[in-house]
Amino acid sequence: MRPIGLLFLIALSVTSVYASPCVSASLATYVALGATGCDMGPFTVKDFSYSSVSTNVAITDSDITVTPVFGPDSFGLLFSSTLWNISGSQFAHYLLAYTWDPGSIRSLEDILNTSTPVAPGVAKITTDACRDAAFVGAFCSTTVDTIVVSHDGITPNLVAAVNYSPPIGTIGIRNLIELDANGASSQFDSFSNTVFVPEAGSWLMVLGGLLVLVVRVRGLRGSLS
Repeated sequence: MRPIGLLFLIALSVTSVYASPCVSASLATYVALGATGCDMGPFTVKDFSYSSVSTNVAITDSDITVTPVFGPDSFGLLFSSTLWNISGSQFAHYLLAYTWDPGSIRSLEDILNTSTPVAPGVAKITTDACRDAAFVGAFCSTTVDTIVVSHDGITPNLVAAVNYSPPIGTIGIRNLIELDANGASSQFDSFSNTVFVPEAGSWLMVLGGLLVLVVRVRGLRGSLS
């Protein structure tokens, strides 16, 4: 390939990273994106799905808002709904799944934001994370890590994380959302899945390497002209 062609592909790939940024929208909108997904920094989040496991409360994907959140070395999705608030004999178990790809992920963190359920009511998010691969249905071709955040009205467990060393490039996510009022009440406001990338120094090394590559390509182009 001629150097000018290589430069064009590099420019095209950089442009595509920011072509369809993720924005705050309903989960139904994210599901409709399919395999195309949307972009968050170096990542594409895609293949969203949402289904009922067992419930006597209707909470649809249109009732859930997805909000991108960013930090100095992190990218996350915040899921919120006013309907995650049940009582008496109500229960709601739903599965929300999607994929982060591709990037460099050094850890995954879940946070549950909740007012206090009334015991024995329980609110719980169980996240299965497939290392370096997307889930195919419930199947992960590599290793699954499981983290849990919950509140039972007595003992809060609001933050959970798993670390990856060396970093991984893809992560499949399956969030099991469980609300059980158990004759009392169960509720939470939102939960988030956040991936952390290598710190700024590591990214500077990567950018430096890309700069060297561009300089070399430009030099090669000059020698051929």
